[in-house]
Amino acid sequence: MAEEPVHKKPCRAPGKIDRACIYAIVPARAGSKGVKGKNIKDFCGKPLMAWAINNGVQSKYITRTFVSTDSDEYRQVAISHGAEAPFLRPAEISHDTATDFELFVHFLQWMKENEPPEKYPSLLVQLRPTAPCLTVETVDAAIARFLENEDEAYDSLRSVTPADHEPFNMYFVDAHGDSGNRLVPLIPVSHHKDDPSHIINEPQSVARQILPKIYWHNAYIDLIRPETITEQGCCMGRRCLS
Repeated sequence: MAEEPVHKKPCRAPGKIDRACIYAIVPARAGSKGVKGKNIKDFCGKPLMAWAINNGVQSKYITRTFVSTDSDEYRQVAISHGAEAPFLRPAEISHDTATDFELFVHFLQWMKENEPPEKYPSLLVQLRPTAPCLTVETVDAAIARFLENEDEAYDSLRSVTPADHEPFNMYFVDAHGDSGNRLVPLIPVSHHKDDPSHIINEPQSVARQILPKIYWHNAYIDLIRPETITEQGCCMGRRCLS
């Protein structure tokens, strides 16, 4: 299926979320290089992807749970555990470096072409198979948090956890100059944690206690308004709720 390009449109305030159209998407391609067949490997008595599917099916907010896969075998596993898998993801967006954005563009285009307008998703919930210990209570808490803040014009929500290594002391190695030996700070400039106007030009050389806390995107759960994909041309948007 040929996909229409996503064109960025002027940003407008997000509308109310239709509670009947909160859909989960479980991304489960078959071509894992690290662990062959990873997404259907047994984990505590179920295929790995089944844990994510169950969270979608059991959620009190999610009304439909889809699996996006390029494998007919995975598709049958998904259906047997209660998910919808009405299409196979094209090979060109199922390789090692394929992005979440491409997955969502394909899904939204499929919905537009194959479902009536009133069934178009109002909120997308990405549940990755690689977080099998995620509970439905956490999923519902994240959705509830987003719904409680729906008038605040958030484009998305991401689950995060405090970084367990000090990001201010992390560096790139410049591979294109100085014979590949020069360290380049990952965060060259920051600010005082209590005063954003107090700029710190070399945060690698000050006490960490005065620097802002940094969080790591753990990828357990992402919530995305469809218009973030179609109008802003990205997954996170301008305003992301934690």
